[in-house]
Amino acid sequence: MSISNDSGAKVVAKGIAVVAFLFMLHSGYSAREYLLYSKSIDRQNLSLPIEIVLECLGAMAVMTIAIVCGVGELKPISYEAEMKRYSVDGIYSRPSFQVFNHRGRYLRPLKSVGSVTEK
Repeated sequence: MSISNDSGAKVVAKGIAVVAFLFMLHSGYSAREYLLYSKSIDRQNLSLPIEIVLECLGAMAVMTIAIVCGVGELKPISYEAEMKRYSVDGIYSRPSFQVFNHRGRYLRPLKSVGSVTEK
């Protein structure tokens, strides 16, 4: 049984991704607070503590894995698979490509339907 077919596993994976996203937001907030605190005490070294960096990287890794596991079955993107859904009549009979005002009328003389011009 694969994860892509089990809807319960998809829900769990999406929940894990949301929690990981919240951890990423927390690490961003912590980084901002740390930098503001460092500037307020006139500290010259403004590098982030390793805990904040590890929290952000760990949350990003967990969120990436959760999103990959929680995604459904992928659709094929080949041209043949896309064209199986359409018929030839449906492809070539689109009204947006029908042109009624074209230069063909200038290439041959106009013929009147009801009159005979032969003598």
